[in-house]
Amino acid sequence: MFWQNFKKSHLIAAHRGNRFLFPENTLIAFKNTNNCDFIEFDIQITKDEEIVIIHDETPKRTSNFNTNQKIENLTLKELKEYNFGNKTYYQTIPTLKEALKIIKKPINIEIKSKKMDLEKLLFLIKGKEEKILFSSFHHYHLKNLKKLNPKLSIALLDEARREDIIEYLKDYNTYNYNISKKIATKNYIKYLKNNNINISVYTVNKKEKIKSLFNLGVKAVFKDKC
Repeated sequence: MFWQNFKKSHLIAAHRGNRFLFPENTLIAFKNTNNCDFIEFDIQITKDEEIVIIHDETPKRTSNFNTNQKIENLTLKELKEYNFGNKTYYQTIPTLKEALKIIKKPINIEIKSKKMDLEKLLFLIKGKEEKILFSSFHHYHLKNLKKLNPKLSIALLDEARREDIIEYLKDYNTYNYNISKKIATKNYIKYLKNNNINISVYTVNKKEKIKSLFNLGVKAVFKDKC
């Protein structure tokens, strides 16, 4: 369902927004992705069960909130008091609801945290299901999402090879697989392609490498600048 949004066979995803040019996972980054086909960002849940967009477990690296407390132990109000941008672009941490209001492109939403209110997540994306691909390293989230709505598009995330990958993907009822460039070898891509798997590779920024991956049959590449 997700891939029907595109007429092109080779796609570029804005990794955490256009993060080489704008603060990652912020609204201004999402607004400036004209040269990408779809947007990828990460979600986590706060102490007061608000779904926010952030990659790390803590806000320390991507904001001026100098704390080692995890997102799941902080409230949205606490997080909103800090700058998640930089000196040029002041940005508060975006909620999923805020991002969905401004993003018109298709989206790959990565569920980053181990805990997630999946029912609330589905409520927030209601009416946009066809434009969203869910991915996660926590594969149980994806299985549970499929139970709640079998029509959702999901993609398993992996950074290491699985010998039983085809059967594993079938068990999750998906043909979408997002893999690290570390394991995106010619033979592995060929094997996946021969089994009709839609392959997306993260994170690739060199033009030559992107071209090579597309020539091998990769469907999408996650890129930090577009």
